[in-house]
Formats: sequence, C-alpha cells, structure tokens
Amino acid sequence: MKLAGLLLMLLCSLPALGRQCGDPSAKHWSTVLHLAVGPVTLQWTGVHEGGQAVCRLSYRNRQGQTQALEVWGEPEPNVTENLVAFASCADDGCDNKLLVADIIRGVVLEGHLPVSTQQTYFSLKWAASGRTLSVEGESFGGQPPRRFTCTVAERVDCATSGI
Repeated sequence: MKLAGLLLMLLCSLPALGRQCGDPSAKHWSTVLHLAVGPVTLQWTGVHEGGQAVCRLSYRNRQGQTQALEVWGEPEPNVTENLVAFASCADDGCDNKLLVADIIRGVVLEGHLPVSTQQTYFSLKWAASGRTLSVEGESFGGQPPRRFTCTVAERVDCATSGI
C-alpha cells in the first residue's frame, strides 16, 4: 500500500516539476543555490525587455521528496536560515509585495511594504544573522533613500526604518 501511494505521488508531482513556468515562449533555464539544508534549484524565465525572474524553486524536503514552490522575482538567499526572498521589479519599478520562500517549512510567505513603491527600485539584503530582511529603495528627486525592515517568522512583517 505504501509503495502504491509513493508511486501515485511521484506520478502527480513529476509533470508539475517538469513544466515551464512564466511565459511559455520565453527562454528558460535553471541554477542551483546552496543553502544550509541543501541545494535548491531555481527555475528562471526571461521576461519582457531582457529581464529575468525566478518563477519556481524546487528542493528535497526532510522526507527526501522533491517539493516545488511557486515564486516570482529576483532572489536574495539567507543561507543559514534557509530562506530566499524575492522582489519583483520591472522597467517601471518594484512591486511593494515581497515573497519569502521558507525551505524548512515548505511555504511561501508574503509581505507588503507599508507604503507604495511604484516607480521605485529597491534592493534586498539579509541581516548578518537571523531572519531580518533590509529593503532599501533608491533615492529619488533629491530625497534620501527609503528604508524598510522586514522580520520573517510565521509571516513577513515590514515597517519603515530610520533614514
């Protein structure tokens, strides 16, 4: 009975892992990211105007089964905490939504910056230790850059940081 269940699970998961994500007519490729828990395969897709984004990641969970998570954006890994943050940016700026893939828990968490970031580009950087993500927006119109701090636990909570 266990063997039948395992075979059924593999048959159902393999097509999902094998199909391309993103625009079917775009270029697709994959890279491997090495986290503390093990390797994570990032599946990339080309996007309009020469951009690129990770659209799915896959890895082996604690039970040895391949697991895939749907994501979107440029990755910023936290190797020791086994987290990968994603910012989705295009030619007109970044979305105020952030995604964080928690590889240990097998979930994608969503966070939102507290103010609109339309027409703004920003970068992500993990703190030296722990589960804190710094987000820095570009300076615009002589204004200092906007900074946010996001903590990652059961959810992603973001707040404005000091200048």
